[in-house]
Amino acid sequence: MKGVLVLTISGQDRAGLVEKLADVIAEHGGNWEHCRMAHLAGRFVGLLEVTVPSNQQQNLESALRAISDLDVMIAPGLAPSEMEPLRQFDLEVVGSDHPGIVREVFKALAQVSVNVEELSTRAYSAPDSGGILFEAKARLACSSVIDRDVIRNHLEKIAQDVLVDIRLHD
Repeated sequence: MKGVLVLTISGQDRAGLVEKLADVIAEHGGNWEHCRMAHLAGRFVGLLEVTVPSNQQQNLESALRAISDLDVMIAPGLAPSEMEPLRQFDLEVVGSDHPGIVREVFKALAQVSVNVEELSTRAYSAPDSGGILFEAKARLACSSVIDRDVIRNHLEKIAQDVLVDIRLHD
């Protein structure tokens, strides 16, 4: 039997860190399933899903926590067969950067029971004006009984208030 672990990692960025993680996981019979990793503010941060034989789970957890200069949080995850199938779609948000965009857009999504599966954001200098633009890309999921037009209408209302362009894609 296999267990699923979700790791949240953070440490000073250095060469060989991903290799060390992969070595520790492999040494305990684990399999690296999915991850998102990035360099943020001088730190290497990541989210990682690992499957591991149940009889090796505690040893793997101890070994991961023993990696020097790396903060590791470990939580149990669900196997794919235990999760409810959801309808997924993509969201893009673009507009002049200002506080509150993320809060308002994702509050509107929560109000119509839409879950955020993945989210990436960035602020960057606009090529023409030199102003700062905000961009968010998200993978969203919801029950198949939720009407997509309700979601779209809810987002269109908030887009006017927050002054951003919002696009939904299948």
